[in-house]
Amino acid sequence: MKKTNYIIGSLFIAVLLTSCSETSQQKKVLYISAASSLKEPVTEWKERFEKTHEDIEIKANFGASGVLINQIKNGAPADLMFSAQSLQRFMSDDKKIDIKKEGIIASNELVFVSGTKVRTPVDSIEDIPSNAKLGIGDPDLVPAGFYAEKALQNVKHKQYNVIYSQNAVHLKGLVETGAVEYAIMYRTDALENKRINIIKNIPIDWYPAIHYPVYSFTEKKAAKTFLNYTSSKEGQKILKKYNFRESVKH
Repeated sequence: MKKTNYIIGSLFIAVLLTSCSETSQQKKVLYISAASSLKEPVTEWKERFEKTHEDIEIKANFGASGVLINQIKNGAPADLMFSAQSLQRFMSDDKKIDIKKEGIIASNELVFVSGTKVRTPVDSIEDIPSNAKLGIGDPDLVPAGFYAEKALQNVKHKQYNVIYSQNAVHLKGLVETGAVEYAIMYRTDALENKRINIIKNIPIDWYPAIHYPVYSFTEKKAAKTFLNYTSSKEGQKILKKYNFRESVKH
C-alpha cells in the first residue's frame, strides 16, 4: 500500500513539475510594425502563423509608415516593419538604429474616388468643385499622401480644398462617413468597399511606383521564419485576397 502511494505521489509530482515547466516557458514574442493599408493581410498572416507556430506570439502595431519609424527611433519595440514606402525618406542622416532591407513584399496603385453620399460625382479630378473637400494622406508622414501629392502636380491650374488624413485607414473613414466628398487613395482600400465609389484609376506615370518594402531590426530566427511565410505561396495568396499586387523581391 505504501509502495502504491509512493508511486502515485511520484507521478503526481512529475505531472506537477511538467505542468510548471510548461507554464514557465514563455512564448517568443515577435514585434511587427506595419503600414495601415496592410492591416488586413498582416492580421491574417499573424493569425495563421500563430496557429502553426505555437511557441511564437506576434504583437502587431499599425500606423502611417512615417509615424511608425519615428516610434521605433524613440525606442518602440520592433523586429520587422512592413512599410508603404522606402524608409530612406524618413531616415535622413539618422544612424541611431540598425536596419536591414529584406525585400519588397507587395505593390499598389492609386485611384480617384468619391463617397456614396455624393449625389452627382464628377468624372475626373479636374472637375472637382472648388468648395468640395478632397482627402489625401498627410504627405509628410503618410506614403499614400506623398504619392497623391505627386499625382496632383500633374493637374495644372487647379486649387483644391485638401483635407489631410493621419493614415490610409483614417482616409478611408473620411470618405465612408462623408467628411470628404472625394479622395485619392490606395486601390486596395477602395475595392469591394460599398461606401466608396471608384471614379477612375490615377495614371501610373503621375506618381512613383508604390512598393511595400520589408525591414528587419533583429537577428531573431522567428523573424526570418515569419518573413519566409509572408513570401510563401500561402502568404502571397492572402495578399491577393486583399487585392494587393504580388511583388516579392529579395
